[in-house]
Amino acid sequence: MSTPLRMPATMATKKGAGYLAEKASERTVVLTNHGKPTAVVMSPEHFDELERSLRAAADQLVQGVANLVAERSEFRPVDEVRERLHARR
Repeated sequence: MSTPLRMPATMATKKGAGYLAEKASERTVVLTNHGKPTAVVMSPEHFDELERSLRAAADQLVQGVANLVAERSEFRPVDEVRERLHARR
């Protein structure tokens, strides 16, 4: 993906939504206010790609944590756990 286009929000307002949509279809547009980013406008395709990447990363993280827990956990039969609980009383 190309470098985002930085644009003052006032300029985007003057140019209009059509202009902003056209630019966003080409590359991500970062709207600024006094030089600070305030909003990001991007194409639906780019948004969907980012969302898919985020979901995939989250799935990998959850799977990694699940694997760590499984490696460090001891699985015991329910009857054994019940006996141990009753023995503590």
